[in-house]
Amino acid sequence: MVDREEKGKTITIKINGKNHTFLETARKENEKLKKENKSEKLLEETVQNNKYDYSSAIEAAASKEAADEENFDWILPDESSDFDKDVQEYKVTKQPKKQSQKGIGAISKNFKKNRNGMLSSVFLTVFFAILLGTSFGLLLLKLVITENETPVDQPVIAEPAPEKTEDTPASAGEKESVALDPLSTFIVQGGVFSNKGAAEQMKDGTIQLGAPAQVVEMNGQAFLYVSVADSIEHAKEIGVKLKSKGIEVFAKPITFEGKTLKDLQGEEKKVMEAVGAIYQSLAAGASEAAVGQTISASTLEEAEKQGSILKNISEDKLKHEGVIAIKTELDQAIEQLRAYKQTPELSIQTKLQQHLLGFLAVYQSL
Repeated sequence: MVDREEKGKTITIKINGKNHTFLETARKENEKLKKENKSEKLLEETVQNNKYDYSSAIEAAASKEAADEENFDWILPDESSDFDKDVQEYKVTKQPKKQSQKGIGAISKNFKKNRNGMLSSVFLTVFFAILLGTSFGLLLLKLVITENETPVDQPVIAEPAPEKTEDTPASAGEKESVALDPLSTFIVQGGVFSNKGAAEQMKDGTIQLGAPAQVVEMNGQAFLYVSVADSIEHAKEIGVKLKSKGIEVFAKPITFEGKTLKDLQGEEKKVMEAVGAIYQSLAAGASEAAVGQTISASTLEEAEKQGSILKNISEDKLKHEGVIAIKTELDQAIEQLRAYKQTPELSIQTKLQQHLLGFLAVYQSL
């Protein structure tokens, strides 16, 4: 051991079962020779001697390791050596790698567990939602079927509707509708105005001249009618007589549009269904009176026949204001026609025409 120390200090480390020896003396001498710029021969001899010492060191280390391997003294390199840094870095990085793998495995295991639990929750939610919706649907379907079912042992018997006759009026609270056909007639017209006020002034002036007159509003205009007739010829003849009084008129045919009245009582419906025929019979009588100053028996009889429907209907049973006004005008016209048959006076003839013109005004306003 002493001889080896004289030849040079040797450092031996066992790594992975292999011996590594470092000669500190050779390193120092080589550095010294380089500094002193010795000759190349001296440098080669020193290297050979160092090689000899290097072999001797290997043999000595091997013999000592075989003799007492357990008592081997480790001599570590300086902290500044690169080898120590590599070992430390390896140890530091190796441990987190194991922990990282363990953590990933735990996370993966927990993820699978949570995923399975989440899928189970979603499945149960969807299942119960479908079950609940189906149950409600079947319940509602059963209720609908139960309401619409008719028991087999209880056949449906249709009750016959009560027959209505002329002697059996409709019930008090029953509402009915009536569709009125267009009403055609012939008119002696005194003028047409853009506003009702001007027409009313002309109406008052015509009445003062001893002629009938009535303002009828239609299509945004006000028409002044002074007489009715059952034909265009009679309308023209009446117009000639009115012109002799200083009234400017002209004859024309006119048709009032059909209409439908709703929510009528049974008696009101009867009145409106008869007004068309009643008016035509009265217009024929008024034309005879205006042209020939007389009324034939047949014309009066027809007017009485058509107006008989109104006799059996009291105004107390009527609620519709328009129906009441129409019945009033027709009743008064029938009375004037009878009166003129007995006493053919101009005043009665004028009143007859005035009620018929009043009927047209109300009819148009319905």
